[in-house]
Amino acid sequence: MVAITLPASPVTRPGARAVMIQDSLDLKNLVAADLELVELAIAKVLGQRPPRLTGIIDHVSEYRGKRFRPLLALLTARVLGCDSPGRVDLAVAMEMMHTASLVHDDILDNAETRRHIPTVHSRWGSQSAVLLGDYLFSHAFVLAARVGDTQVTLEVAETARKVCEGELKQNLEAGNWLLPETDYLDIIEGKTAELMAASCRLMGVHARASDAQCAALDAYGRSLGMAFQMADDLLDLEGDENTTGKSLGTDLEQGKVTLPIIHALAQANDRDKAALLALLKTSGSKNRAALRRPLEAAGSLAYTRRKAEEYVGAARKALASLPEGPHRQALLNAADRALHRAC
Repeated sequence: MVAITLPASPVTRPGARAVMIQDSLDLKNLVAADLELVELAIAKVLGQRPPRLTGIIDHVSEYRGKRFRPLLALLTARVLGCDSPGRVDLAVAMEMMHTASLVHDDILDNAETRRHIPTVHSRWGSQSAVLLGDYLFSHAFVLAARVGDTQVTLEVAETARKVCEGELKQNLEAGNWLLPETDYLDIIEGKTAELMAASCRLMGVHARASDAQCAALDAYGRSLGMAFQMADDLLDLEGDENTTGKSLGTDLEQGKVTLPIIHALAQANDRDKAALLALLKTSGSKNRAALRRPLEAAGSLAYTRRKAEEYVGAARKALASLPEGPHRQALLNAADRALHRAC
């Protein structure tokens, strides 16, 4: 495959949105029938609710995004030649966990919009949103149990624990602008990369793949997730809310340290560090541009893109031992897409 070249700013590259949509469609075409089964299963799961919950559950159903985690799971299943009914349950479980984490994230970030609609907590309050997130997590556990494999059930529960652990670590470090890069990497491995790793690894466990193949799938998804989060860090600084469909600058407002900030502070002399820290204390969603200038001057945005590219390279390398074919190539393409996110 032709080596990719990172644009100066992936969120403003001309035609990036159109390319991203087309790439997404190309990936989904390979497992279109399976994705339709996933959609039907999600509708069935969320349709089994008391009438009083109809409004809030119908609202969270509108959070539907690119179904990226189910897509990873289904492509993995095809790479491994797995067509069991359990593959759909696991794909849906991953989407339930992802949606639950979004509902909880929006509360922590005090975000007002998600995918172009009001967040759950802004409509129904934080208490109901917390409970809804827990409700969605519980559905993931039920779906995993239906697969009938104790190891799969255990790993789904472990994934939920690790995701919550990563979010908790990030929350406890809020406002710690001098967080070391190693601690940042540990946080995002839990809050973002773990669920992508699980989407691939769990399908390997379910398909009775070898230990080496399961490890390769875990490494692929984990590296992909790391790159995905770094791209998200850049979006929070450079993105356009009309394109992303969600509130931006919330990381800054909540004191969540991202890689560009970590890098800039590590490179700065005492005077520049003091100035940047003073700016961070007042920066938010309304003045992201003011913060971008010192980050660009320090080479911190470019550094973040390079680190993301390194993780994409690791993700691609991890797939080398898996069977060749269009579905493996689609996973390779999915890794590249992490670098060119517009939403």
